[in-house]
Amino acid sequence: MFRHTEYKSLEEYLAEKYGFKRIEEKEHVVSEDRQIVPVHYEKIVFQGGDKGPVVLEETEEKLSTLKVYEGEYMDAKISLYIMGDVIQREDVVTEAGGGEQYSIYTSEYQLIKLVSESGYALQQLIDRLVVDLGLDVKSKEWVFHRSREA
Repeated sequence: MFRHTEYKSLEEYLAEKYGFKRIEEKEHVVSEDRQIVPVHYEKIVFQGGDKGPVVLEETEEKLSTLKVYEGEYMDAKISLYIMGDVIQREDVVTEAGGGEQYSIYTSEYQLIKLVSESGYALQQLIDRLVVDLGLDVKSKEWVFHRSREA
């Protein structure tokens, strides 16, 4: 799961921060849902008082996707494959007192595949993303292939 206030998706973050380039992209919108909180949201009483943020608008889009990105990390070429269902949400949020509005972007991925000749670079990139973004990785599966030197 990817969550950020500036970047809408993991691939957008990797392109901006690490220079990953889009190689292929196929998307099909499966569903889209938008909910708007009533104008007088301040009259809604929340348990625990008015200390937390309030969601004003919530947009959710479910996509069937195949995306391929390539880039380098620690001098190793890395290919990123995003496959299957992706659920992208944008929540427009404000402080309970009616302060400034901002967006929170969340993306849930069915499958992300990272490929590189350097397992060390992959592990370091994953660790960096977990630390920098709080990226939530549900499961990791490592597969190693021996390649022939030419």
